[in-house]
Amino acid sequence: MQLPDVNLDAIADPATREVVQQLLNIIEALAAENAALRAENQQLRDENARLKGGAGKPNIKPSVQPTPTDHSSEVERQTRTPRGKPKKNQTLTVTREERCVVDPATLPEGARFNGTRETIAQNLIFQVEVIRFLREEWFVPSTNQTILAPLPPGYHGGFSPSIQTLIPALGHDTTNVSQPALLQFLRTMGVSIGAGTVARLLADSTGRWAEEADAIHQAGLASGPWVATDQTSTRVDGQNEVCHVVGNALFTSYHTRPGGTRQDVLAVLWGREPRFRLNHEAVSWLERTSLPAPLRNRLVLALPWERDLTRTELHEQLTAAGITLGRQQLQPVGDALAVAAYHAQSSVPIVAWLLSDDATVYDHLSDGHGLCWVHDWRHYAKLRPVVARHLRDLQAYRTQYWELYRALLKYRLSPSEEERGRLRAAFDSLVAYKTDYAALEERIGKTADKRVQLLAVLELPELPLHNNDMELAARRRVRKRDVSFGPQSRVGARAWDTFQTIAATAAKLGVGLFHYLRDRLVSPASTPSLAERIAERSRLAAQPAG
Repeated sequence: MQLPDVNLDAIADPATREVVQQLLNIIEALAAENAALRAENQQLRDENARLKGGAGKPNIKPSVQPTPTDHSSEVERQTRTPRGKPKKNQTLTVTREERCVVDPATLPEGARFNGTRETIAQNLIFQVEVIRFLREEWFVPSTNQTILAPLPPGYHGGFSPSIQTLIPALGHDTTNVSQPALLQFLRTMGVSIGAGTVARLLADSTGRWAEEADAIHQAGLASGPWVATDQTSTRVDGQNEVCHVVGNALFTSYHTRPGGTRQDVLAVLWGREPRFRLNHEAVSWLERTSLPAPLRNRLVLALPWERDLTRTELHEQLTAAGITLGRQQLQPVGDALAVAAYHAQSSVPIVAWLLSDDATVYDHLSDGHGLCWVHDWRHYAKLRPVVARHLRDLQAYRTQYWELYRALLKYRLSPSEEERGRLRAAFDSLVAYKTDYAALEERIGKTADKRVQLLAVLELPELPLHNNDMELAARRRVRKRDVSFGPQSRVGARAWDTFQTIAATAAKLGVGLFHYLRDRLVSPASTPSLAERIAERSRLAAQPAG
């Protein structure tokens, strides 16, 4: 429902005009509140019906599907560019040539040979090969030693490198084939394999791939001045946990943690459980919290200065000093001490710039913090004005918002001091937009408060303007969760993180997952790891042009 247009400028009396303007904003607030209450009321009705043994409101889809609510801003954000269909045959390498002939008996009289015409076709061979290896065995009497000829590289447990890598590639890549489906597929193809073997290969029972995933994470953090991050839920053995994704243009890594707090994020960036340190940075942080001054003073006296503590040691120090912190106090104290310890260490690269959504758990972890423009606009996209005048204001503001966004995209390609100043002024003009639509005014004010974070690209032009890459990475975990529900153990969660890290990073580097896993099994010395490729790419990117 939308109200007829109201022209406030036609109202001569200022007091009357102000009253009408206030009434229109009250209508907007009541309309939004009414929509929220309707949704909540229906949810409560459905829950009440289920508790009584019935069913909730049936989800009967209309014959004409309504346009779904879209908060993604894809239409405004993207600029369409013409794309031609790639010629796939140019990228193919011919492995076999076969001549197709015409039976001379079928040719009509007078037919002449006119040469050949090339047709390229691809074929996939499914064939189980059972190999009997005859391994030479030698005995050395002087040492009572038996020498057995080794198997070809990569063969282990009665299976070839191809089978050992096909299982994790299908199970953890974007195909997300479930464990039972993998077992059925392999047996259908004629492979004699047990469910336990499939489970061990999916779980990385040797731990070799987990080491590669850890190396990818460390190389990725060191590959540039910025990383982006996001998180999504994951159930481990039936318990709710959080999957954190971290990455940039060269890598993506996955880390399942018990929670999504600032200390969990810090543990991911640090690559270890956080340590806690009292120093000037921690004291300054504590002074900005709501902790009473006497309690802050007791903390400073109770804890050692400039020395890292484990979580257990921190608890022991506080207990010895007779300090008991409640949950609401323990979190900010732990955050302050943990961030101070992270910034004081030198064992891993400290993230200089962090790109994220507007969640507070990402604040103060890095010197620079960039926010996602798409996330910021989603709050505007949720506005549903019922007054025509307000709708026009929102549409006009939308146009200006995305014009500035596209101007910032151009700045990333050719940054300059002059353009930097112009864009700062353009942002100030954007958030100075005046309207009598109160909800829009409030939202603009919140955007204005994020000026430094939204304009972080002016300080670091290579920083993206949106966090879509990490959102898509988190969605990859969601798709895996849809198929396999969740890992049943900590080992399983580690395997999910490991192979999704390798798969996502391989895709960014243009490396086929199956071939990479197989080559790393067969010839690791001559196949560079993904971590080595990241380091090489970042080194080349850092070299001056020309």
